[in-house]
Amino acid sequence: MKIGILITRLKAEIRFCETCNNISDAPVCEICESHKRDRSTVCVVEDTRDVMAIENTGQYTGLYHVLGGIISPLAGVSPSDLHIDTLIQRISTGDFNEVILGLSPTMEGDTTAFYLTKKLTDYSIKIS
Repeated sequence: MKIGILITRLKAEIRFCETCNNISDAPVCEICESHKRDRSTVCVVEDTRDVMAIENTGQYTGLYHVLGGIISPLAGVSPSDLHIDTLIQRISTGDFNEVILGLSPTMEGDTTAFYLTKKLTDYSIKIS
C-alpha cells in the first residue's frame, strides 16, 4: 500500500475513546473494552503518551482517564479546557475504589492534582 493511502486511512480511522479519551481506532479503546483490566482503579494522566509509557511498564492493569492537558493559567488552560467533567461523571456512575493521579510533578501538575482532589472529595474513593 502506498504511504499516502495509509496516512489518509490513519487520519480517517483514528479518534479518541468515548470513555477515557485515549487514542483509539474504535469508539471505545481496547483498554476500556478489556475485561482483564482492574475496573476498580482509574489512573488520571495528562495525555496519551502517558498511557503508552505506563502500559509499557506492564505493571498497571487498571483503567485510564486522559485529561488532554493540565491546568496552566499562564498558558491559558483552565479546568473547563480539560476532560475533568467526564472524569467526575465516570467516578459518580462507576464502581471505582481508587483514583491514581498520574500527573507530572510540576506546579501545573500539582495544581491540577489539587483541583481534582477537591472535586473528588464528595465521593468515597481513595485518591493516590
